[in-house]
Formats: sequence, C-alpha cells, structure tokens
Amino acid sequence: MPFNKKTILITILSILILGGLFCFVYFKKSVKIVSRNTEGVESVENDKNVQVVQATKSVDGDINNKKAKSVENVQNVEDVKDEKKVESDKTKMVSQNSVIDNSGEIKIKNKLVNWGFTESSGRKIDTIILHSSYDALGDNPYDLEGLIAEYKQYGVAPHYLIDRKGKVYRLVADKNIAWHAGAGQTPDGRKNVNNFSIGVEIMNTKTDNYTKKQYQATQDLIDYLKKKYKINYILGHNEIAPGRKTDPWNFEWDKIRK
Repeated sequence: MPFNKKTILITILSILILGGLFCFVYFKKSVKIVSRNTEGVESVENDKNVQVVQATKSVDGDINNKKAKSVENVQNVEDVKDEKKVESDKTKMVSQNSVIDNSGEIKIKNKLVNWGFTESSGRKIDTIILHSSYDALGDNPYDLEGLIAEYKQYGVAPHYLIDRKGKVYRLVADKNIAWHAGAGQTPDGRKNVNNFSIGVEIMNTKTDNYTKKQYQATQDLIDYLKKKYKINYILGHNEIAPGRKTDPWNFEWDKIRK
C-alpha cells in the first residue's frame, strides 16, 4: 500500500499522542509512589523520633531515680554518721567520767590507785568481803581523798569504795589481788582470802549508821558482781577474821539481798 504524506503525518501524530498519554500515566504513578515512599520515610522517622524521645525520657527517669536514690543513700549515710557521732560523743563522756556496766544498773567511777594490790590474771572470784572505814587522820571522817590517802599510808586498798552519797569508786581492777582482807578464812576453811575475793569498803565510822543510798549502792554492786562471777559468799570482814576485825560497823544485813 503506497504511503502518502497525509498518511505519514497522521501516523506520526498518533504515535506522539499515544506516547504522550503513556508518559503522563507513568509520571502520575511515579509521583504517587514517591509520595507514598516519602510518607513512609516520614512515618518511620517520626516513629524513630518518638522512640528516641521515649528512650530519652526513660533514661532521664532512670538517671533521676538513681540520683534520688543516691541522694537518699547519702542522706542515710549522713544519718548513720550523725548517730555514730552522737554515740561516740556519749562514749567519750562516759570514758572521761565513769564506767557504766552493760545492764545500766550501777555507775562506777574509776579512781585506780597504784598501790595495795598484786597484779594477776585469770583468778577465780567467788567471794565478796564488806568492810567499813573512814578518814581517822583528818578533820572530816568522810573526806574521800583523805580516806584514800590513809589507805596509801597503810599500803592497803579495796577493789571498790562507796561514799556517803552512794557513789561507787573503783580503786583496783577486779582481775588484780587487792590487799583488803589480811589474815582470815572463809566458812569452807580457805585462807588467803584476798586471792579469790572482791573487797568493798563502805564509808562509815564506828558510831554512825549507813545511809539509804549506801545500802542501795551496796546492793547494786553485789548484783553487778554476781552477774560477772559465781559468788558463793558475801561476808563481813569480821566474819573471816573474828576477834581481829569488827567491821563493817553497824551494818544491817537484812537491808541487802545476798
């Protein structure tokens, strides 16, 4: 079939129109795909941003919680330090002035001497000997320092001394052998009483009576010693050395519990 110019022109136009339609349709689809992909990317990015924000908040929350706990722990440590400081201050005050036994029932003030005893360790203590004494050389028979000076002059010492107000002083440590009893023996026939006994001097003259506070302090001291040792005897000096010693003078034994 012969082609003329008109036929050729129509054919070219048809091709161009079809090509244009094809390009238009393809471009429109491409735009939609790109739009969808862009939206997907934005959505993914938004999700990532949300997760990052949430993670950041979570981390910040953990950090804040840790900081809070750290502050709380520091505060607790400071509280413990403060409590320990208070206890330490209390201990210092006690050590400077007195010794308090664990039960808190009796307060004993250390006034340790360097005479009138023999150093010892591991001795068995089962006896308490009660004495009475006063300052016979000074103007005041109940002068504490005067009485202790008198002990020194004679080269003797008890483990404990109770003054008129019921204050208890420790002159010799329990572990050491105080020279307080001298010659004598216990009801079971044992001699060398100093070796296994605790000596307690109660401040009083031969004519005076003991005070209520002295009886209470004597009882408290006996109870204190009985918690530390297995005490078999609580005796007066006159009971282990009859005829030689008469103290404790005017002591009313029914006012204490043995």
